[in-house]
Amino acid sequence: MIVTTMPAFSSGYANAIAAAGGLQGRVLWCDAEANVFALDTREKVADVVSKCKEANINTIVVDVKPISGLVMYKSRIAPGLKTWRGKPYPDDYDLLSTMVEEGHRAGVEVHAAINVFSEGAAKRDDTGPAFSHPEWQCIKYEIERWARGSGPDAYPVSAVNLVPSPGRLALITEDKSLPADVPPDMVRVALDGAGNVVAVATGTAPQPFTVPPEGYVLAATGQAAEWLSTNAAGGRITIEGRTRFIPVGRAADQHLAVFVNPIDPQVRAYELSIISEIVSNYDVDGVMLDRMRYPGIYADFSESSRLAFESWLGEQVERFPEDIFAIDPIPGRPVVRGKHFGRWMEWRARQIRDFMAEARRTVKSAKSSALVGVYVGSWYGSYYDVGVNWAGPSHEPPYDFAGPGYKDTGYADLVDWMCTGCYYERASRDEARAAGASEWASVEAACQESIGVVEDQTFVYGSLYLLQYARNPSAFERAIETCLANTQGVMLFDLVYLRNYNWWEMLKPAFPQPAKAPHSAPGLVEKVREVRQIVEESLKRE
Repeated sequence: MIVTTMPAFSSGYANAIAAAGGLQGRVLWCDAEANVFALDTREKVADVVSKCKEANINTIVVDVKPISGLVMYKSRIAPGLKTWRGKPYPDDYDLLSTMVEEGHRAGVEVHAAINVFSEGAAKRDDTGPAFSHPEWQCIKYEIERWARGSGPDAYPVSAVNLVPSPGRLALITEDKSLPADVPPDMVRVALDGAGNVVAVATGTAPQPFTVPPEGYVLAATGQAAEWLSTNAAGGRITIEGRTRFIPVGRAADQHLAVFVNPIDPQVRAYELSIISEIVSNYDVDGVMLDRMRYPGIYADFSESSRLAFESWLGEQVERFPEDIFAIDPIPGRPVVRGKHFGRWMEWRARQIRDFMAEARRTVKSAKSSALVGVYVGSWYGSYYDVGVNWAGPSHEPPYDFAGPGYKDTGYADLVDWMCTGCYYERASRDEARAAGASEWASVEAACQESIGVVEDQTFVYGSLYLLQYARNPSAFERAIETCLANTQGVMLFDLVYLRNYNWWEMLKPAFPQPAKAPHSAPGLVEKVREVRQIVEESLKRE
């Protein structure tokens, strides 16, 4: 089937071709940590697979390398999960082989999910390869904040948007972070964006005390409060930042996942060996790559990344990291871009695209029929923060920093299917507007942007975070319908919520008949790309 005109909102040809063939991706994601003891026996796995079969789900993604890096299959490379929250995990159990066997027995595809560059869980037990190989960890660029008043000495800021510890100084930019119960010795100083004192209050002053527009509040007790009172009398207190580089596992604001450096040759070889081990030793239908990215815009700023970037750039970075960007010491403000900001973003995205190409070659070398999938967030407009361009390679990103080379970092053509997280409570643009929100904060808009960005280079399934619909199951039903109407399928995250909410029966009306997934049709994604190319070339000649 060849579509000769582009549908509205660049809905592409994949949607039409999949619909014409009766194909629809229906994917259930099984997060490793959320379901540790819900999938720890063959009987439990068989029960889940049976429910999937009854609900006409055709694809299961089972997470076997969680963020900790402790795997849930029999590996000769990676450390295995031994305990979870103080309870032992069955030593002789292989979740992946069990899921593959039970899934295939029922005619359901099974894809192994891998949290690629996450190799540890911080603030838990500090286990995993990121801690056994601390040199692998990403290096985070951050600043120490100091308050400077009229006196000669600056004072350290020990907390941001938190109530200060006794004797410490806190910087607050959000009204919700202001202390509700103010001790008698607490001093609070409100300052405008330039650091000029707007108001001063002690613990006995009446509430409310608010953060000035574009400004901030300093709050302190004890010795810090004495410093604050003295310097507030001078009429001005500014915040300065002092650059430091630390491993991400030691960062105070680090989320659980501890990332390793995507450009480190040892890291890349390790991750590729895991992918190869899984595809070579298990009859999986494919692998699903998750967290194949940087942890955020502030990493990696290691010396190895600096040298590699300079080699690619063809010149030295005179002021590192300021020539990339500087961090505004006032929380919530955007980074101050340096002259190499755009090239740095392009270089990072190239590292991830190159790894994706290596991962694909690894999968296909181990098993030519195995598929490569990827999970990304649908918020494409900010996804460059994590070093990823998941667009089709001809897509022109509308970024003010993106030069002509940035579009070449898109990797949609390297994957067989893609799940984009359309994690919004409102299904449609109309619903979002009616609720007073932006229409972009809707499943519909996220699905449509995903299709427009990928440009028919792979199959796209809108993905839903079921927790967002816990109190509104009808919204969940509408969200499924929206994904199916605007992309080639839907991914449901996660099994734990289907189980907890007992929503299995809700899926049957959404998937009334069995259907194959588009990604499982051999050669179809290549045909979709060919159709698009033919039509685009035809339009250029007209």
